[in-house]
Amino acid sequence: MLAEAISAIDAAEDLFSLLGETYSPDTLRVHRLPILKRFGMEVAMLERRDPPLSEAERAELYAQALRRAHDLYARGGADAEPLFRPRPKDKLVTLGRRTATT
Repeated sequence: MLAEAISAIDAAEDLFSLLGETYSPDTLRVHRLPILKRFGMEVAMLERRDPPLSEAERAELYAQALRRAHDLYARGGADAEPLFRPRPKDKLVTLGRRTATT
């Protein structure tokens, strides 16, 4: 089954290979996590369909989802909003002036 094959994959490149999709190594190197996150979000939506997908439908729709996720980041633009936003740097200590109390 496709789900079992995907769960055994260790690298994003192998996922593209399994689903028969090409990718830009530069795009994948820079945007690996956001691409996989978007793919995962689409897969989750696909798996909630009723009636459930056949294996053939699953393979085709997973490949399309992976292609869309890759192409979104390959072309850049406003649609390629980052999924992971940088967190503000937390200050460990706030230095300030002390006032004398009497």
